Amino acid sequence: MKRTVFMTAIALLISAGMSAQNAAQTQTERQNRSASAVQEQTQDQYRNYGQVTSEQKQARNAEKKALKMQQKELKKQQKQMKQQEVQMNQEKIRSKSQTAVKNKGARTATPMKNAAKVSRGSRPGRK
Repeated sequence: MKRTVFMTAIALLISAGMSAQNAAQTQTERQNRSASAVQEQTQDQYRNYGQVTSEQKQARNAEKKALKMQQKELKKQQKQMKQQEVQMNQEKIRSKSQTAVKNKGARTATPMKNAAKVSRGSRPGRK
């Protein structure tokens, strides 16, 4: 009987040790799982952070591109305005020269003022 009690006690101790060892293994497995989960979360955060920064870069690039396009359009408009001004000036010059050509045939009074006084022969009443 002592022998069976002794064997039972040893069996209980062995089973308690085995269950404790199994519990320790499951606890370390849980810790490993949780650690790997935390590591994955941090990696995802870094990935997400990288995605956010790349999205921000894309947005900044799009803004820069839009700004450049606006500047280009503004330069085009300024160039067109300058061309229109040049054309208007040329038309004014043309119209002035055309009116000057039209008025060339008309005599002005200046030649009469500057004309030399020439004797017209003898006047009546004088010899």
